[in-house]
Amino acid sequence: MGGGSLGGKARGLAFVRRLLAQQGLRDRFGGVEIAVPISAVLGTDIFDRFLDDNDLRYFAIECEDDAEIHRRFRAAPFPEEAERDVAAFLERARWPLAVRSSSLLEDSQHQPFTGVYDTLMLANNSWSLGERVERALRAVKRVYASTFCQHAKAYLRATPYRLEEEKMAVILQRIVGAPRGGRFYPDFSGVARSHNFYPVPPMASGDGVVATALGMGRAIVEGGACIRFCPRYPQHILQFSSVEDVLETTQREFWALPLEGGTADGGMREESFGLAVAEADGALAAVGSTYSPENDAVYDGLSRPGPRLVTFAPVLKQGLF
Repeated sequence: MGGGSLGGKARGLAFVRRLLAQQGLRDRFGGVEIAVPISAVLGTDIFDRFLDDNDLRYFAIECEDDAEIHRRFRAAPFPEEAERDVAAFLERARWPLAVRSSSLLEDSQHQPFTGVYDTLMLANNSWSLGERVERALRAVKRVYASTFCQHAKAYLRATPYRLEEEKMAVILQRIVGAPRGGRFYPDFSGVARSHNFYPVPPMASGDGVVATALGMGRAIVEGGACIRFCPRYPQHILQFSSVEDVLETTQREFWALPLEGGTADGGMREESFGLAVAEADGALAAVGSTYSPENDAVYDGLSRPGPRLVTFAPVLKQGLF
């Protein structure tokens, strides 16, 4: 939507799409579709028009009150043509959305901007298209405003860049997952790296490493409990060297998005839930194991009574996918 630059994240998504097409990866594995989630991008030209049409640029650069910045941005009208484009996209997009920053400076190779700007998640489940558009635009404005918040300004002051150089594109991207019991989350999420800096034989550095967890990926990015394994040796999991290690390093809760309620900006916030919730939702069976206090042993699957653990044993050991 619109022209201008797409920003760092959006360019990255476009690159991955091209890579999947060129390498023929999309349908290489039976029963598994490899794809980038459906997305729409508001280019940086819309950011410029929004600021300039509402006389916000120099006010936002100079203002040191985050609450006032958010208030002024929220009250400012959005460019009409861009609003129509968002409405056209949301007519077809009826699933939860992540409204993500995609700034020019995120292209920087030596200065990571991860986490500097806001990302909001929307249930996008109202029957009223007008209400869904209003919430989406409110979220877009929130991302725009985060460009000028105090923590972003402080971060920029520690870099060679100037705030006047920054321009913000915004991605409206489908969140991967499914609704379960008033919550929305994927079966699992994860991060895969092609290089493992700490390999243990028989693994080699080039075999890579994966970190994965039940539910939303917040457990991983915040350094919480998750499973780490080498794709070449998926049954060789060092953190499972003993029962004690399994109990100490595995998930006992997971992150999901409640589909009701939300923030003042119409967004959702992840919440933590116990594994009993995932079991009731039917999401634990493919990744769960059971601890037997009587035998001090961990058994694959959920057929026995006892505390539940997330070990991914049905997938990694038994090939259930």
